[in-house]
Amino acid sequence: MTSAHIFFIPAVLLLGGSLGYIFGRRLLLAEQEEQRRAAQRRAQAEAE
Repeated sequence: MTSAHIFFIPAVLLLGGSLGYIFGRRLLLAEQEEQRRAAQRRAQAEAE
């Protein structure tokens, strides 16, 4: 094992965690928006 692992492994973990957070947050916000739209459609259908 070379000394490069001391820098490479934490860098990969940090990058993976950051990308996972960013993409996961985007998916969560998209899902919440879809649920909000569905609730609006249900409320509109009940009002008619």
